[in-house]
Amino acid sequence: MPTAATPHAPHVVVVGGGGTGGAVAHDLTLRGVRVTLLERGEITSGTTGRHHGLLHSGARYAVKDAESAVECIQENRVLRRIAAGSFEENDGLFVAITPTDLEYLPRFVEACLACGIPAEVLTAAQAREREPGLGPDVLAAVQVPDATMDAMRLPLRFFATAQRNGATIRPWTTVIGLRRDGAAVTGVVVRDDVTGREAELSADLVVNAAGPWAQQIADLAGVQVPVRCSPGVLVAVRGRWCTMVVNRLHDSGDGDIVLPQRSLSVIGTSSWVVDDPDELHLPEDHIHTMIEQGARLVPAVAGAEMRAAWSAVRPLIGDSGSTTGRELSRTFKCFDHAERDGVAGFVTISGGKATTLRAMAEATADVVCRHLDVDRACRTRDVPLLPHTAYRSLVEGGPGSAPRRPARARTAGRRPPAVRTTPPDGAAGRDTGATRTLRVYRWKPGDAPALVDYEVPVEPRTTVLDALRTVRRAQDPSLTVRHSCCHSSCGTCGVLVNGAEVLGCVTTLADLPSGIVTVEPMANAPVLSDLVVDTTALSEQLERSGRALIRASADLGPGLPAPMQLEDCVECGLCVSACPIAGSDADYLGPAALNAAWRAVAEPRGADPEAVLAWVDDHDGCWRCHLSFACSEVCPTGADPAAGIMHLRGALTRRHLVPHRTRDGTRTSGTEERTVAR
Repeated sequence: MPTAATPHAPHVVVVGGGGTGGAVAHDLTLRGVRVTLLERGEITSGTTGRHHGLLHSGARYAVKDAESAVECIQENRVLRRIAAGSFEENDGLFVAITPTDLEYLPRFVEACLACGIPAEVLTAAQAREREPGLGPDVLAAVQVPDATMDAMRLPLRFFATAQRNGATIRPWTTVIGLRRDGAAVTGVVVRDDVTGREAELSADLVVNAAGPWAQQIADLAGVQVPVRCSPGVLVAVRGRWCTMVVNRLHDSGDGDIVLPQRSLSVIGTSSWVVDDPDELHLPEDHIHTMIEQGARLVPAVAGAEMRAAWSAVRPLIGDSGSTTGRELSRTFKCFDHAERDGVAGFVTISGGKATTLRAMAEATADVVCRHLDVDRACRTRDVPLLPHTAYRSLVEGGPGSAPRRPARARTAGRRPPAVRTTPPDGAAGRDTGATRTLRVYRWKPGDAPALVDYEVPVEPRTTVLDALRTVRRAQDPSLTVRHSCCHSSCGTCGVLVNGAEVLGCVTTLADLPSGIVTVEPMANAPVLSDLVVDTTALSEQLERSGRALIRASADLGPGLPAPMQLEDCVECGLCVSACPIAGSDADYLGPAALNAAWRAVAEPRGADPEAVLAWVDDHDGCWRCHLSFACSEVCPTGADPAAGIMHLRGALTRRHLVPHRTRDGTRTSGTEERTVAR
């Protein structure tokens, strides 16, 4: 059990709602510290949600960055223990495809073993047997304990557990200043982008966990942190063309990782440096390099349909002399500004990897507790994390949650009037001469809804989400929109575009009809603010279904284990928005929950199939569906909720018709059992 924070316990404000910030909040709450976490957008909407989803073994860094390699393999093992069921644990291969790669192999294996990383050398034939997606140029390979994760859902488990233990999580809250008492930081000044109100929040200590934006927060304290912002381009293509993480066996380079994630293959990444982490673009040559180099490892990606291309910024520890970011270590560092700069009450954590988020939090919490005279040891190595679905139900449905506008029916009548907004001078975005008008639904608690027009600059690959982020960054920071991964894996950016349910991150403006693009929140769910809807009911139903996040996919062959795979459903809620029954019957479980129920029946993985079937065997369960198939038509991942509902009906029909033995040994039909139960 956590050490409960008392009203007189020290109060720490954590700035930054990425994985590191969530892990810091989790660690501190277990030590009895009161925590308030602030994030300017949605949780995990920065670097955290946009990385490729690799749970590092550390092998990638073993030769040149042993410190980072050791950190990765240690945390790899811890995360598998405390967040079991979050990873596709299919291992990884480092593949030699040239004689130079082959020469690198002995040094690579030696370095891995020195860092405590298991490394099994395979012949070309053995490698192709274990990973049939490899190309014909494979000369040898080394198998290591890499894995794939969902970049958003793993951190959500830290946030959910922290909140359950007393942390206050405040998304869409921008830090605009720091409170000072002489040289000491005593709190923050914030702007709530839902209400528009500014306020001061006192704190015994402020933790700067803003990742690539750490220097912007440090500027408010008048200190410098040696963080270099290093973006990289990633590409996702349709098709799961490998089951293991496939790396090139050489010094780190561009496009030398291909990893499976649900029904996609993700290729990454390039590297350069920028001063402003918000000014990200997609160089076409980088995209071509990803495909070209990725195809040398897994040839099928060359002919696969591109799902998305995006960039993410690494916050690396290093000086301004870095030109590509490749030469900088992937280790992390906690900066105690009281000792370093004479500014008390202020600590910065930066660098590291998604794999090392827990260790980064432990190092930070140790510094924080030393300053606050909190004598309690870290416990995060052993405390299991709550499921990711617990975060949504806590933050949106818990006590003190924000007012919400009632659910909008999908077939709503006359829309609110449009109001035009002119972009300010210097609006962000590369000037290509092309612009589009976005007509965006706006609503805040206490206001009337309105459609507001924004003129945004566009490039050939600009998506609806890109355009909305440009509006928020350059024109109206009060616009609230959910997003995280940018390649249809997280499911958070679901909206209505010109009346159709889509994920904003994979809907390009160039593919839409000319003219105004109307963007509205999903239907059949209460609106919290602008384009953000309340997903509490969906999260609670998914949790109740008992469906695990990881499934088993088809066997590779005789003698080989069935690989693990993340479930296809990304919990976006588009199917619920499109469902005509969900729009008229609030008690209906809905297509997402019913499809999750079928997955729990088909592959229980700890769930009780009989209990799940009893739950959905109801007028408001699978029998309420009218089979319009609208849910499957809008599903962005092919999860096919309508098919799941049909499978449930078939299973229940067989259950009712086939006689079962009762407790006294007599035989009765399922229908008779239900009658007796009633």
